[in-house]
Amino acid sequence: MTSSHARHAAAPRSGLRRSPARHIHLVAACAAWAATSAGAQSSITLSGKVEMSVDHLRISSPNGSSRTLTALSSDSSRLIFEGVEDLGGGWGAKFKLDHGFNADTGTVGFGGIYFGREAMVGLVTPYGELRLGRNYIPMDDLTGPLDPFYFTGIGAAWPMTLFTPRINNSVKYLSPRMGGFQVRALASASEGVRGAQYTGLGVSYNDTSFDLHAAYTIQKNAVPTGDRKEFMVGGDYKFGGPRLTGFYIQRNDPGQPRRSSALVGTNWPLGAGEIRASYLVERQGASKASRVALQYMHFLSRRTAVFAGIARLNNGAGFSETLNPALPVLAKGEDVMGTQLGVRHSF
Repeated sequence: MTSSHARHAAAPRSGLRRSPARHIHLVAACAAWAATSAGAQSSITLSGKVEMSVDHLRISSPNGSSRTLTALSSDSSRLIFEGVEDLGGGWGAKFKLDHGFNADTGTVGFGGIYFGREAMVGLVTPYGELRLGRNYIPMDDLTGPLDPFYFTGIGAAWPMTLFTPRINNSVKYLSPRMGGFQVRALASASEGVRGAQYTGLGVSYNDTSFDLHAAYTIQKNAVPTGDRKEFMVGGDYKFGGPRLTGFYIQRNDPGQPRRSSALVGTNWPLGAGEIRASYLVERQGASKASRVALQYMHFLSRRTAVFAGIARLNNGAGFSETLNPALPVLAKGEDVMGTQLGVRHSF
C-alpha cells in the first residue's frame, strides 16, 4: 500500500465522512496487494528447446557393401509446463508435464505419448519430495549428468545404456541433501501387465570437485525366466573448468549372458564453447559394440548454440546398436560413421 493510500486509510477528521470514492480506492489497493501475495506463493512456467541437425551417415555391412544416408533430425526437442506452490512451513506442491516432439515433422514423439518425457504431480516437504506419475528412474537421474553429451546429439550415451529411463504408474521419493548425500527411490504398480513392475534405488554424493553415484533397479518378470536386475556406478572429477566422467552399468537376466555398458568421457571448455568427447563400449558374452564420439558446442548466447560432431560405431556380430534411434535401425554387425551439424535454441 502506498503512502497516499495509507493517508486515505487513516481515521477521518472529526465531523467529516469518507466519500464512496475513497472506499473504492482502498478496496482496489487491498485487492492488488492480495493478488501480489498470491503470485509470490505460486507460479507456472513454460520452457523447452528446439534442436535440429543435419546428419550424414555411412553404413558398412559385414559383407563389404555400404550405403549413405543424409537426414534432418530432431533430437530432444521438448515443451515443458511446470508449476509450484508454496504451502508454507517448508511444504509445497508441484507438477511437471514434459512433451517431446519431432521438430522436423511437427509430430508427437515417444510413439504418440503426448507427455512422454515426464508427467508428474508431487509434494515437497521438509522430509523430502514425493512424485506420482510417469517418472525418471533413479538410475537415469544419476547416469545422464555423467554423459559428456548429456544424452543428446550424435554422441549421446543413452542408446547404449541398457535401462528403461521412464516408468509409468510410479511413485518416486527424493530425500533432502544431507552432507552432500541424497537418496532416490522409485516403485511402480504393474496394473496387471507382466514386466511393468519396477523398483529402483539411487544414492549420490555431490562435492565441489567430484560426484559419486550408484543405482540399482529390479524389473519384476522382465524375462520368461524371472526378474531383470541392473546396477550402475559412476562419477566425475572436476578440475577448474574441465571434467572427467565415467560410469559402468550391468544387466543380469536369469539364464542369459551378463550384459554391460561402460563409458569414459570429458567436457573441456574452449572460449565461448565446449569440447565433448566419449568412448563407450557394450558387451554381452563374446560380442562387443564400441563407439567413439567428438563434438564442439559453440554458445552464441545463453539460449542459442550451434554444434558439430562426429562419431564412429562398430557393432560386433551380436549387436545392432545405432547412433540415434531416430535414424534408421541397423542390422546386426553393421558399422556406421556419422557427422552432424545442428542448432539448438532453448526458451
